[in-house]
Amino acid sequence: MINQLLIDHDHIIKTLNLLEVQFLDLCRDRKTDLSTMRSILAYIQEFPEQTHHPLEDMVYSILLQREEKVKLLHNLISDHTDLETVTHKLSESLESYINNELSQEELKHQLSIFLTRQRQHIYIEEIEIYPVAERVLTINDWEKIRTSIPVRNDPIFGRRSQDNYELVYREIMGNKDKTTKDVRL
Repeated sequence: MINQLLIDHDHIIKTLNLLEVQFLDLCRDRKTDLSTMRSILAYIQEFPEQTHHPLEDMVYSILLQREEKVKLLHNLISDHTDLETVTHKLSESLESYINNELSQEELKHQLSIFLTRQRQHIYIEEIEIYPVAERVLTINDWEKIRTSIPVRNDPIFGRRSQDNYELVYREIMGNKDKTTKDVRL
């Protein structure tokens, strides 16, 4: 199960890297693919927020009963909700920018915050919590978690039956030199 969470993180990071390419193009006054940005934000809202985070929240709720990193675990759980809010706000801001209702500077500011917070969150989970979960959770715990969360296909990296993410997948795979730099804080 930890391997699946790490694979999810790798996929999320790849999409964040592609979003960062768009962000840097925006900062450099280059042509920015707003459609790709929109698709990445939709992906974050659709898959990590609806499938990955609930799985992690179950892991964290079990760890809360057995571990001393209670404050950190509570912070990560609340961070999932905060990140959903930040993602939703950024998505709305992107639409406002597209409609000339938001300045480029404000969009860049929000993108910067979004990218930083997402990467910090992933880093803390992988460095501080996942090793503890591997050590503390039992086979029965993992089975309970696995059967409690419905399995959903990752719309970009799984069986891509959703055409609206095909472009994002092609961009990630076609820009490996730009997007696979594992930029983590």
